[in-house]
Amino acid sequence: MDTFLKILVFSIIALTAYIYAGYPLILAFLGIFAPRRRGSGADRLPAIALIVSAHNEERIIREKIENCLKLDYPRDLLKIIISSDGSEDGTNGIVREYEGKGVVLKAFERREGKSATLTKTVLGIEEEVLVFSDANAFYKEDVLLKLVRNFDVAETGCVVGRLVYLDNESYVGKGESLYWRYEGLLNRLESRLGSVLVATGTIFAIRRELFRPVMKDIANDFQIPAEVASQGYGVVYEPEAVAFERSTYFFREEFSRKRRIVVRGLTGYNHLRHDFGGRLRSFQFISRKLLRWCVGAALPVVYVASIFLIREPFFVVFFALQNLFYIFAAIGAILRRGTVRTKIFFVPFYFMMVNAAAMAAIFKYLSGGRLSSWEKAETTRNVEEDSFVEPVLQVIEGSKKVSDPVEKYERIT
Repeated sequence: MDTFLKILVFSIIALTAYIYAGYPLILAFLGIFAPRRRGSGADRLPAIALIVSAHNEERIIREKIENCLKLDYPRDLLKIIISSDGSEDGTNGIVREYEGKGVVLKAFERREGKSATLTKTVLGIEEEVLVFSDANAFYKEDVLLKLVRNFDVAETGCVVGRLVYLDNESYVGKGESLYWRYEGLLNRLESRLGSVLVATGTIFAIRRELFRPVMKDIANDFQIPAEVASQGYGVVYEPEAVAFERSTYFFREEFSRKRRIVVRGLTGYNHLRHDFGGRLRSFQFISRKLLRWCVGAALPVVYVASIFLIREPFFVVFFALQNLFYIFAAIGAILRRGTVRTKIFFVPFYFMMVNAAAMAAIFKYLSGGRLSSWEKAETTRNVEEDSFVEPVLQVIEGSKKVSDPVEKYERIT
């Protein structure tokens, strides 16, 4: 019995080490042999349709449109489209105020979810490149130029930008920033292979002819890169194409968001697994997503097994370290909106939170639950607070003092 439990515990430890360290190392090794692919931006600029998804975004849509109008790109080559998914507030009215400035409103009365609405929005668009964004994501002025230069490489079909979270000083926000640093590293490594697994929904671009209808219960930033890859094109990461977004503040918002991501990810892979872009991408999904989502279920197994093995000195120490980690996570939960800010507490707290959300998502998926609409986190739409508006505007408007606020507020990749 003891031998079985030891094999079980060490297998889980080894698997966890592979998920967080081994997989990046494998990508780095494979990247050594991959050809460099980077556009120069020297070719002609393509016509772009910038599609902004919105549902009841009256609090922030004006600021988003103003941000889009300030982007450094020829106005005759840029069409700004607000895709309104059943908005019932003042969103559509605000957008109509900008129709004389080249902003197009595509308003759909019945809410069907972001993915289904995007499919209808793309119909009839003739621009060569589609850029997808959200209402709460604010772009640096040069973001479109940075994205499209990658299409100079004929094999590139999708370009994923870099999302920078503005630190709101909560443990949830800090944890999300740390998470995106790690995700940014994986994006860089996967990009060397021309196979970034998933896009960032707030900032990515594709060649229009590669777009296929998006299934309503699959996230567009999951399905679209997979289908671009399945058509034989590369998916790359452009770290200089930067979007800023406010991170969530409350635990319940981030927990719900993570749960939705996992449910839609499992749904997406189940639908697309036979047309996912090749064996490499399936390997990436299992390593980067599926195994990581299962870590939460493995933690109580390790804990219980350690109790039965506590007679041995190693497991006495190991069990004590587990308890210490969970105590720190509990303290982080208590202090998550307080003034005490240290990684000793917020890293264990965030780790436990995301793994609990993944477990809840797996249970929901296995019980038949599916999600077709996306409920936004309201604290990511609060534009009245200085901590959100000021650094964004300083970056967007190209102030000569950009570096200071960016260093202060930037927390990822």
